[in-house]
Amino acid sequence: MPLFAITIFLSALLLFLIQPLAARWLLPYYGGGAAVWTACMLFFQLMLLAGYSYAHWLTHRLSLKQQRTVHTSLVLLALLWLWWAGSAVSAPEPSGYPLLSILSWLLLLFGLPLLVIAASAPLVQRWFADRFPLRSPYRLYALSNLGSLGALLSYPFIVEPWLPLSLQLLSWQWGFTGLALLLLALLGWQLPKAQPASEPVAAASLWQWGYWLSLSAAGVVLLLAVTQQLTQNVPPVPFLWVVPLALYLLSFILVFNREDWYQRALWLYLFGIGLVLALILIHFGRLFDLYSQLALYLLILFSGCMLCHGELARLKPLASQLTRFYLAMALGGVLGGLLVNVLAPIVLNDFHEFPLVLLAIFLLAVLPWQRQLALWRKAAWLGGAVSFALLALWLHFMLNQHTVFQQRTFYGSLVVRDIPVAGELQRILIDGTTSHGAQYLAADKRRQALSYYRPGTGVALALQQLLPDPAAGTETAGRHFGMVGLGAGTLAVYGKAGDRIQFYELNPAVISTAQRYFSYLSDSAASIEVLAGDGRLVLQQQLEQQGSQQFDVLVLDAFSSDAIPQHLLTREAFALYLQHLRADGILAVHVSNNYLDLTSVVRNHASFFGLEALFFHTPADSHNPAATEWILLTSNQSFIRQQAVQQVAGNWPTPLNPAIQWADDFSNLLRVLK
Repeated sequence: MPLFAITIFLSALLLFLIQPLAARWLLPYYGGGAAVWTACMLFFQLMLLAGYSYAHWLTHRLSLKQQRTVHTSLVLLALLWLWWAGSAVSAPEPSGYPLLSILSWLLLLFGLPLLVIAASAPLVQRWFADRFPLRSPYRLYALSNLGSLGALLSYPFIVEPWLPLSLQLLSWQWGFTGLALLLLALLGWQLPKAQPASEPVAAASLWQWGYWLSLSAAGVVLLLAVTQQLTQNVPPVPFLWVVPLALYLLSFILVFNREDWYQRALWLYLFGIGLVLALILIHFGRLFDLYSQLALYLLILFSGCMLCHGELARLKPLASQLTRFYLAMALGGVLGGLLVNVLAPIVLNDFHEFPLVLLAIFLLAVLPWQRQLALWRKAAWLGGAVSFALLALWLHFMLNQHTVFQQRTFYGSLVVRDIPVAGELQRILIDGTTSHGAQYLAADKRRQALSYYRPGTGVALALQQLLPDPAAGTETAGRHFGMVGLGAGTLAVYGKAGDRIQFYELNPAVISTAQRYFSYLSDSAASIEVLAGDGRLVLQQQLEQQGSQQFDVLVLDAFSSDAIPQHLLTREAFALYLQHLRADGILAVHVSNNYLDLTSVVRNHASFFGLEALFFHTPADSHNPAATEWILLTSNQSFIRQQAVQQVAGNWPTPLNPAIQWADDFSNLLRVLK
């Protein structure tokens, strides 16, 4: 029995260690956005479905002798493939279809090993049931989820802080080697000599299949939707991935380990409270601090998962139907992942799957229960569902009555709204929940910079006060600016005749929106070029193919909602930026953020590279509701000594923390939370 338990525990541990590891590896190649995690989740759900389908076919179509032969061959092939692919597969190459690109790379590197791991849980449990027919295999399912939970909790607190990415992958390869040896031991010595006779059990009805699929899909959609909500304003790092997933798994552990731990009425009432909280968070979430949002979203997630998985546990079949039951749950998970990753971006122009799945879970939990309730209770529950739907629609209408344009892509949700501010109409670009630029609609004011880029801010001073150096022969050539992040294109207003400005923008929708709904780019006197792609990757390609761009000012202003992608703030990234700057150039870093204090990260980089760092805080005013913070890094003493610069440069908001050092292999988000 210990061999069965250790094998299933290790397989779950490896499966849920590779999820954050692979997503962390892929983040820099796809802009550092939360969609990378949901794409990886879809891949792992697809592999679970493939593994469960294989396990179902193996145990229902082949004899034990044939099972030994087939699965032994697959385990050995997967082991050889993993060690070959780990050294032979190149880095990901982003394409115009990022979801397909991510799935293809993961399949090439991890496809066969994950097929073996995904099949392990149902196979080992079925073999256990054959070996010990009087014992329930579902306790092993709870143990499997316990291993998954251990993997998730260990990654952000043990694995990521102490092991570089290359060693993380190598350790995982050795872990899979150990699992392969355990599986070979089970196949060789622990299986019964003959296939036991299965008890006659009727096949699951179409209604049962549909209910299993719906519950499983709803749980996955809720998990992905909550994770998306949490990572709109904070960089999508493993900690914010694994906490929701850990609660998702914890609900499986509880309901499948002890039947009496699931009390439908209790969790339904808690979920009802969660529905109200969800409406508040969707529309007014920025009024709460990060920890309050985290607690409320996780309450909604956990109560919803307890309902979905509790109903699944209540309807679980006998051991002879075990693989069919797991197959249904895996298929439901894939359907949920496809709904979020493929269907929702096509049919929904914002992250509306969050309120929709809440309503779906409420109905899935209530409707089968209706036959047991008095008429007035039925009316009360259904009335609550209708009230939630009507209130959600009303709030959505009120919030979007000023909307001019809205679009959702792989990289996020964009909204353009015309809103009166201090008596004048401004057009505002919103990414997720955060403004990414604004412009007056009045023709005589549309060339005025607003929001984070208005006159007097740190970036405005850099672009206005850094003048061409006659001694260097640049006075007649104009200035050369680089802007990582386009937004509404506001910074183009600071370009003069003869200047060149290169914008680097990852999201094609942002480019088309800035060109169509804002006039900053077309009104600029400078020569404008917009380059599509992740700023760091494109700058690296330019350095290799063209050499240094020799920017006078390079502006780092790339955000996904309110989150700056982490890979743009590492020491290696800053080394790249400095190679593209003139010796007396300025690196301007936008650090305005409601949840993170990034000043120590940037100041430590400045110290490492021998640069002086100046901090600029510009408070909000009647025409610009948002305060803004910029840090300028330079060795240009003539710029630093200018009176206009000295008058605005302020004191640092927090003491320097020398221990906060971000590199590609190591970065700790928890230490910079406000």
